[in-house]
Amino acid sequence: MKPKIIFIINSIQQQRCIKRIEEFIAHGYEVEAYGFSRAAVIPTLPENFKIEVLASFDNNVSYFKRLMIMYRALKPVFKKYKHQNVLYYYFLLDVALVCRLLCRKPYIYEESDLMQTYIPSSVIRGTLNYIDKRIIRHSLVTTMTSEGFAQFHYGNHYPDNIVFVPNKLNSKVLQLTYKPSELDIDHLRIGFVGGARYHTVVNFARTYAEHFPQHEFHFYGTILDQKQEFEQIIDTYPNVFYHGKFSNPADLPSIYQNIDLVLATYDTHFENVRYAEPNKLYEAAYFNTPIIVSAGTYLALKVAQWGIGYEIDALNSEQIILFIQNLTSESIRQRISFCSTIDRHMLINENPLLFEKLNSLLCI
Repeated sequence: MKPKIIFIINSIQQQRCIKRIEEFIAHGYEVEAYGFSRAAVIPTLPENFKIEVLASFDNNVSYFKRLMIMYRALKPVFKKYKHQNVLYYYFLLDVALVCRLLCRKPYIYEESDLMQTYIPSSVIRGTLNYIDKRIIRHSLVTTMTSEGFAQFHYGNHYPDNIVFVPNKLNSKVLQLTYKPSELDIDHLRIGFVGGARYHTVVNFARTYAEHFPQHEFHFYGTILDQKQEFEQIIDTYPNVFYHGKFSNPADLPSIYQNIDLVLATYDTHFENVRYAEPNKLYEAAYFNTPIIVSAGTYLALKVAQWGIGYEIDALNSEQIILFIQNLTSESIRQRISFCSTIDRHMLINENPLLFEKLNSLLCI
């Protein structure tokens, strides 16, 4: 008999978590979900299941305080399922760390960020890396949204309980109509889609807006960090437009219809960024919109393999200016063409290998 899957979500604002739970429902699993909310961000809640919000806190809350909030909130959850046939599913290291202290039942662990790499202290960072690998080793299955994360931990030889589940598009996007607009090289529209927080995005947007007033820059989503800098850019330059939060996937076609290139440059001095494979890769390919990424990253490697974008140093203003000056219609159309050759169903969130492995382990 299939166990009930109890999901513990690091942030209910993450659509990736919603997609994963919906995938388990589609494979016949009974689910229950608990999670934590980020105070400043309104979540897009799922339609076919409920999430019980255990607590809410701001992104600026210290790591230690966050763990304490989670510990207190999760104790009653584990008490509730103590004598039931359940399998836990932990999203991210902070959740998994607390849950392993509270419960020793079997679990699935999902790593979609190397969140410990943002901690300045090398001692704390190293300790959390060690704990992270222990959590992976003792899991029934560990899912990773990027093969780069496995390379970070283990090089090219990693445990066989790891399954890769890239952050692809919600299958509901297949029901939506998308009609790309015509490219006008003299009036380019570059967009950032998602949570804006990095210096690379600030520098690219400011440099681009200041030196190329004939072009437009569009922000879609929320500003998570560097708020003063982002707001200054939005207020200063008439060719910069801020559209605010959006619904994923419902609003994606209209967003990508309004931009010619999507910006996904993240600060590479963070190890997480160098190894991550964000969902923008799959959105760009699906909506035939070439992507601009940071050089020297796992993402840049994938973009080069697929031929669907450009890599730059977005902290180098001179390089940004030269990049825009040298862009041609032919170059962009070539990358659009490579996007269109990718099988669209390969870009949709479907992970049969995960369920084959899980069902085998559970003897279902």
